[in-house]
Amino acid sequence: MPLTLTFTDIDELLIAALHKRARAHGRSIEDEHRDILRSALRPLPKRPLDDILRSMPDVGLDADFERRS
Repeated sequence: MPLTLTFTDIDELLIAALHKRARAHGRSIEDEHRDILRSALRPLPKRPLDDILRSMPDVGLDADFERRS
């Protein structure tokens, strides 16, 4: 179901930046605004924990991180 959003009291510099970004991407301000909202609010893809751990850089030996009393 389509929804209309209305924004008021928007800083002129922000509007100018939106115009510039829309021109740079070759689309309307409305399409640019939709893309910004979509990008900001889209859920991040879930990755398995082992994939995340494997992607972490090797930063030292386990002994480097042992707690000392």
